[in-house]
Amino acid sequence: MLSSFLRRTVPPSRSITSSFPPSKFQRRTWTTVTTTSNALTIHKLNNTSFPYIWLRDSCQSPECIHPSTKQKLHRTSDVPLSIAPVMEGGVQVTKDGIAMTWTDGHKSFFDANFLERHAFPTKLAESHHDHCIMHEAWTNKSISECRDLFIPYETIHRLPRRYRGVVTHLPNACLQFVSGLNCGIPSSRSTTSSFLPSKFQRRSWTTITTTSDALTIHNLNNTSFPYIWLRDSCQSPECIHPSTKQKLHYTSDVPLSIAPVTEGGTSIFVDSLHAARVLRDTHPNDFGILTKTPVAFHYINDGHHLHHNHPTIELAPLSTLSSPSSQLEISHVNYSPQFQAPLPLSTPREFYPALKRFAKLLNDPQNTYEYTLREGDAVLFDNRHVLHARTAFSDPESELGKGETNRWLKGCYLEADALVDRMRVLRAKIVKGLI
Repeated sequence: MLSSFLRRTVPPSRSITSSFPPSKFQRRTWTTVTTTSNALTIHKLNNTSFPYIWLRDSCQSPECIHPSTKQKLHRTSDVPLSIAPVMEGGVQVTKDGIAMTWTDGHKSFFDANFLERHAFPTKLAESHHDHCIMHEAWTNKSISECRDLFIPYETIHRLPRRYRGVVTHLPNACLQFVSGLNCGIPSSRSTTSSFLPSKFQRRSWTTITTTSDALTIHNLNNTSFPYIWLRDSCQSPECIHPSTKQKLHYTSDVPLSIAPVTEGGTSIFVDSLHAARVLRDTHPNDFGILTKTPVAFHYINDGHHLHHNHPTIELAPLSTLSSPSSQLEISHVNYSPQFQAPLPLSTPREFYPALKRFAKLLNDPQNTYEYTLREGDAVLFDNRHVLHARTAFSDPESELGKGETNRWLKGCYLEADALVDRMRVLRAKIVKGLI
């Protein structure tokens, strides 16, 4: 802990230039560093200055980072504002990095890779594999040409390379189909449809349960399965934090059924972020209105009372890669007509034509992808990037008895953090050649 810092008098301004033999530094050679009263500058790292308070706070020694848990053992606020290296021998450049002795008596060593990683925001982002979770906008044409859009479940289960492909593909396209699940019957828990979510980490709570079953039973309260056309929407917008990744599974309780047991029911997917970007480019005023106007969503039914306001288009905060003048990225879209509550009376009139124009983009056939799920199919999609709709369906000449069903959807939510966590671990293994 840094509870008892020793303070020594350091001249308010003293510049020291030191020369050192060339050494490898990520295929670079570095020769000089300059120390001032409050920072260390490494010239070969694009003259990047590392404030002393940042260096002391970022020390990676066992006294500062627990060797087992890898958690930080002090608070940033514990570091004295006047912290600096000692006058004589406080900064030593070695072939592997920089060793520093501080005025509080602590000693730090900063690896060359660590310093370079933090000197360049792009390298820091690469170290976290952030480029692998950047959403890639798609249209009907581009997603139809995607090689990994459909994948058999058996290959995920038995071939680590194909499983790796799914985990690394989903964060980019936000849409993935899996076929060949052994569905069992709706009451069964020992099915691959239940095992599939565990391949991507823990499941999340929904308004029903951690996993939900939607059956074609008349007067069902769940909006997933009325015999009507369900328009494009995200799920759970009435929640403060709507779920991100969602897995939906459609099957029949008749094993080895080949012919569809219902007619219709085609799933429709649309990349809402692509539509939002097009709106920003073509009608920036409409885009601005949809980012600022709150829309109320609710679900008051069947023992639940959920209500929350969201803008239709939500912007991401500035990141380490953003400049103050850069355009904010689109974080996600909140669009779900069936869960929309009455708008506030203060809603600006300009909101209505803006929403109409956005809805037109969402329904453009060039921006949508259609697929009729078959028995044993599953689809995973990002609930806040990809909107989902379904056409109406019917039961032709149904001979089912009371309480029986011929259409079953099993669904759950997967936490985005858990999925990205799995992806980053796999990406790190790929980089190291372990898989």
